[in-house]
Amino acid sequence: MSGRRLIGIDLAWQEGKPNSPNGSGCAELVWEKDELRLTRLELVYSFDDIVEWIKPDCGDWVIAIDAPLVVLNAVGRRQAEAQIDDRYDRNRSGAKAQSSNLTNETLGGKDHRGGRLWRVLEDRGATLVERSENVRRESKIAERLVLETYPHPAMIELFNREKVIRYKRVRKNADKQKGQQELAAEICKHLCAESAKPRLRIDERLENLLSAPASELTSKALKCREDLLDAVVCAYVAAWVDRGAPFRAFGTLGKGVIIVPWKRWMREPDG
Repeated sequence: MSGRRLIGIDLAWQEGKPNSPNGSGCAELVWEKDELRLTRLELVYSFDDIVEWIKPDCGDWVIAIDAPLVVLNAVGRRQAEAQIDDRYDRNRSGAKAQSSNLTNETLGGKDHRGGRLWRVLEDRGATLVERSENVRRESKIAERLVLETYPHPAMIELFNREKVIRYKRVRKNADKQKGQQELAAEICKHLCAESAKPRLRIDERLENLLSAPASELTSKALKCREDLLDAVVCAYVAAWVDRGAPFRAFGTLGKGVIIVPWKRWMREPDG
């Protein structure tokens, strides 16, 4: 397997400060033979600190980011979001994509953080994954790749589900706790199992995240754990792409594309 770093970023749409709700979950996996090991996991707040955490000048990497990277439409929504909804929310799965456009101040308007981060990484020689052919150069995996992903449909595919796990954007702490424990169990069952390809190895760092006693966590601590869990899923998607496993690309070339793993046992045909 490759020696590159596999990074997942659950990018907060707005700048935050330590102990604020606007932290970005950052996770890094590395290959050890044909398994994945979690080497770094942290909440990072400022944009500059996120770039520093990534260390984009260091070696080869694949980075999967949960945030809009390419947004050109002034209003409305991108084709990528419409296609995600058509595919995954047609049966009320709950995987509805949030609309992004250049006048959405919550997103950050024209200077949105996803676009800023992509430009920084592009300056370091990264290729944006929009189709499977973007992943390879001269029959080899490109040295540095960046892709936009979305954890909800990724989980539906990876965990063989029909509906999302209700662990975010829920009001009651008890519901957040229940959802996070369900997500942790699904990660163990589907990504850490001996049969998983690629397999995520459970070590102390990952064990601490997955076994955290959610019933004892405060609302703030639950939000922090949510961001870290999302970052681990994004990092796994980065590994999925690095491995050359099949994925779907939703959206329009050059106008924003969301990458989602594809499992062939899905009941619905590809399309």
